[in-house]
Amino acid sequence: METGSTRFMALVTAFVVSSFSPYLSAAPAHAQEIMARGYYNHIESRISAYFPGVTSVDQVAIEQFTYGHMEDGHYIDFAYRASYTGEDGTRYSVTSVDFATPEVVALGNRYVKDGTLVKTAMAHAATNYRELGEVTYDQGTVVEFIPAHQLHVTLPNGRILYVLLIHHRDDEMDQRRLIIAEAETAPRARQPGLFLASIGIVNPEYFGTDADHTYWRVRYTRAGPPLHLGELVATQPWGMGVFEEEMSAGGEALPPE
Repeated sequence: METGSTRFMALVTAFVVSSFSPYLSAAPAHAQEIMARGYYNHIESRISAYFPGVTSVDQVAIEQFTYGHMEDGHYIDFAYRASYTGEDGTRYSVTSVDFATPEVVALGNRYVKDGTLVKTAMAHAATNYRELGEVTYDQGTVVEFIPAHQLHVTLPNGRILYVLLIHHRDDEMDQRRLIIAEAETAPRARQPGLFLASIGIVNPEYFGTDADHTYWRVRYTRAGPPLHLGELVATQPWGMGVFEEEMSAGGEALPPE
């Protein structure tokens, strides 16, 4: 059955491969995935999220795909999507689109660090979501003081699509990334607040080190945005439930060399 999420992908995602294959490629390496204190984390894509009901990385489908199209018609080859369907039928997904790769920068001046299409990527994605149904909530926000936007859309089939977009641009870290979290629920289901509140961006400099329980995700002071005016700081103590300090991800998070 076609869902609101799949219809959205017809607008902003194209899988440019043979008509016999629905995916560009799958990301099979569990070395890139780890469950840490209740959160699912995918290192390469920087995705970090709490999926209700997930206790193992095997429960989450991770795929690499081609995102698009952008406002100028280009597609971005460096995108990942982590997805999971809960027992109650709620569909969760987190997409990460990397604009900082050499291949993307080579697309032209509008894709460099101050490029106009990178700056407007979140607004363009939000516009496409608004076309899916009746918008009941549409508001800018911040996540860890990173610019973000949230939408609630009632789909034609009556289901509710909750969307959180986060636009991370940090020149010092050389990061230009769009994170899109989706939760599609039944009409009268509880709002997926815990999932949406959990969305973050893995900080690879610290994730998997002795400091990963404080610096494991990107977080800024109130000075941003723009983020160059903010200072990268420690996150709050992390995880779902009560944990001992030695239960942080430790050296298990990073893939072996």
